[in-house]
Amino acid sequence: MDASTLTDRQLKAIPYIVAAPTYTEGAQTAGINRATLYEWLRDPDFKAELDMQREQVSQEAFGVLTQNLTRAVEALTGLLDGGDARLKRLVCNDIISHFLKHKELAELEERIEAVEDALAERE
Repeated sequence: MDASTLTDRQLKAIPYIVAAPTYTEGAQTAGINRATLYEWLRDPDFKAELDMQREQVSQEAFGVLTQNLTRAVEALTGLLDGGDARLKRLVCNDIISHFLKHKELAELEERIEAVEDALAERE
């Protein structure tokens, strides 16, 4: 990737495209024609820079989520102490569901690692 090959117009448009839910909205917000954007997307350097900036935004958002994870868990589990039985049931289901999903992902990760190890041994 070489961002130095991009024009100032392209570099200025990328943050708008990254922030928009669709390419069409991103192009409109950036003040460029949608066809121009799709032409730019065929440029590997533009696409790489767009992907890199999108990844940076994702990492920043993930960081905010991570910083607030403990608070969210405490708030969720705090609802177990309330008097509303329906709310308790919903919270219990959420907690169990999240736990099972985490366990499932951990097991899948172990299985993938085992497959990768077995493939590496064959080489």
